[in-house]
Amino acid sequence: MDPDSLWTIASAGLGGLLGSMYLDSRLLLNRDFHQIRAGAASQLYHRLWTWQDKLHLYYRFKAKAKAYPNRVFVIFEGKEYTFRQLEVASNRLAHWLLEKNVKKGDIVAMMHQNHPTFYISWLAILKIGATPALINTNLAEDSLFHCINVANSKLFLFDPKYEEAVATIADRLKAEGCVLFSYGEATENDELPPLSIAPTLTPSVLNKYSTKDTDEKLLGGVGNSDPAMLIYTSGTTGLPKAALSQHARVNFGGLMYSGVTGVSPDDRVYCVLPLYHSSGIIVTTQVALQAGATIVLGRKFSASRFWDDCAKYKVTVFTYIGEFCRYLLSQPKHPQERNHNVRLVYGNGMRPDVWNRFRDRFGIPQICEFYAATEAPTTLFNVNKGVFGAGSVGHRGYLFRGIRREIKLVRIDPITEEALRGPDGLCVVADYGEPGELLVRIDNASELTFDGYYKNEKATEKKILRNVLQKGDAYFRSGDLLHMDQDGFFFFGDRVGDTFRWKSENVATTEVANALGLYPVFAEVNVYGTLVPHHDGRAGMAAVVIKEGETLDFKDLFNYLRRKLPRYAIPVFIRFVPAMEMTGTFKVTKKLFQEQGIDMKKVPETDPIYWLQGDNYVRYTPEDAARVDAGEVRL
Repeated sequence: MDPDSLWTIASAGLGGLLGSMYLDSRLLLNRDFHQIRAGAASQLYHRLWTWQDKLHLYYRFKAKAKAYPNRVFVIFEGKEYTFRQLEVASNRLAHWLLEKNVKKGDIVAMMHQNHPTFYISWLAILKIGATPALINTNLAEDSLFHCINVANSKLFLFDPKYEEAVATIADRLKAEGCVLFSYGEATENDELPPLSIAPTLTPSVLNKYSTKDTDEKLLGGVGNSDPAMLIYTSGTTGLPKAALSQHARVNFGGLMYSGVTGVSPDDRVYCVLPLYHSSGIIVTTQVALQAGATIVLGRKFSASRFWDDCAKYKVTVFTYIGEFCRYLLSQPKHPQERNHNVRLVYGNGMRPDVWNRFRDRFGIPQICEFYAATEAPTTLFNVNKGVFGAGSVGHRGYLFRGIRREIKLVRIDPITEEALRGPDGLCVVADYGEPGELLVRIDNASELTFDGYYKNEKATEKKILRNVLQKGDAYFRSGDLLHMDQDGFFFFGDRVGDTFRWKSENVATTEVANALGLYPVFAEVNVYGTLVPHHDGRAGMAAVVIKEGETLDFKDLFNYLRRKLPRYAIPVFIRFVPAMEMTGTFKVTKKLFQEQGIDMKKVPETDPIYWLQGDNYVRYTPEDAARVDAGEVRL
């Protein structure tokens, strides 16, 4: 065991001694020790599994299935699925895959909704040593074809629910040598009509195959960088990229997240996040699996049904992402919203303006926010039980930062979006409270590293920054601007590129969105910079959704914003939209809004725009737009 690991474990052992001392209140040592203990346990398990040659992800499920075959792993729409039931079903499908000549190391694409058949397909592919490529169920045509083709997958399993989308590319896939099979929820009925584009795997087909375990030789020889699965980026800035999720990374995720959050075998974890994304398959599924908890699986997020499900299924934990919590907060009072057993929520993207209101309204004692990315070789955690530290995406005190030094925040030029460098050619580290892009050191000798995007060297290279703190080093670029306060709390600022310049000042869209989000009339907000003819930089613009039954007093809104924001940060334009477009993982999309800007030919007539004139917002008309285009208006 290396000295750093021994120091980590030794430090964990000192937690009880130092944690009670004066230094704890001064340096927040207990917070550090909590994470250090989880990290130390993760490293010990990782070394044990490596020594046993059981690093393969499937062993995590197999161990539970053999030890607790009758324990319920998944509850779906009132029906319980035990470890043994899922093991038997996935064994049949695995033997079918082997008959189809799928070999160890092959990539099998799968496109399934949130349903137990997702887990059956996922486990079947894993247990024969193949790699599942998890396809976003919202895709069709070129994006869908790209995801399957870039993975060089020769076999594609899809739920019949997505027949229409798959039909748009079926011929192209077959021309590339990829064979298609339909398997999913509807295939539980043997009388399902055959699809024109692919054979269907019904029970009458799969029941002919063995329920015995596949050969463990298919799982051996796995190293830290070997991929467990491909998980795709959302594709908001181009075609989706296939991020490699290594066995080591997913194992560490299950261990670390369950250790930090305290998820236990007694918990019921509610998941309505898409299983094709890391939030569903790693942050929720792998954590619950590692802890031995039960997953209460929902098809998709429904704000109106959410608390009914929590009460009905005795949910104790749920995971969130993006605007998920804001949606719940914007709903009318629900009779079950405090009549539940939820003790913990964990996830990422809970906005600071939502945080304490969410906790207080729904009576949830603990929020665990984390900062991570599918491909990033690190994670930040903030286990929060009160006002102190609320809104932070992670915490590392002096001790933790002394032990783990892989993270740096460096200053970024908001115009070029490149790292600022000093006279020595190295990057300039941001001070306390100063925003900087979060970078993570790439150490190829570590268990966790950045292995890039599958068959996309150009995209991989764009995520690497070299010569950061010394010549020859390399860091992963997160693309996110954060700042850290003197207590070691990290706060999210913006995506690099979201910060815009107006009136010679840098404006962070997140700061503006947080202020607007607290204004009681708005249900949803989306802030961005827009180009204005004959003006330098970008003017602030916000797309907003008004709460049902509410009316907006523009004068009051301006007075509110004047108290909350500097004058240059107050949005110049406000666009009213009926609903906010979201990605499949509840991320607000800005690209279309930015492209349309204040161009009246591009903005739909159903979306009125108002602009700031003096101390009030008034309707922006085509006549106003003509004056702006002619350079007759100075903002």
